[in-house]
Amino acid sequence: MSHFTKCALKMTNLAAIKKALEDMKLNVKHAEQGQSVTVRGYRGDSLQAAMSIDMGRYDIGVIENQDGTYEITADWWGVETTKGVSEEEFRNELAQKYQYHNVKQACEEKGYSVEEEVNEEDGSIRLVVRKWVSE
Repeated sequence: MSHFTKCALKMTNLAAIKKALEDMKLNVKHAEQGQSVTVRGYRGDSLQAAMSIDMGRYDIGVIENQDGTYEITADWWGVETTKGVSEEEFRNELAQKYQYHNVKQACEEKGYSVEEEVNEEDGSIRLVVRKWVSE
């Protein structure tokens, strides 16, 4: 019986996922185009994914869905007991860093530049962006 459980976090921007995981300083294996990497679970159980995040004896996988969205899956019991990181803690940190990079990339693609970045006391991040328009 598989112990892998999908997390209710849907993402669409692979570049932002990669940057978020870099910020989290995790050891990540990326699949080559058209390939997959192995995600390790309980008692040698495994699955294939776009990315595999090494959490010791267990991995967290980033799975690409048919609709082009990405989600994370893992044997969360194994991850928590070996690394002390719960699904909720991982999901919350990844979600914040993912949204940060997703918004920043969208702004840059529209010609905006980040003028100011403030980490608020409540843990949120405030970005001030500006776009110079020549007349």
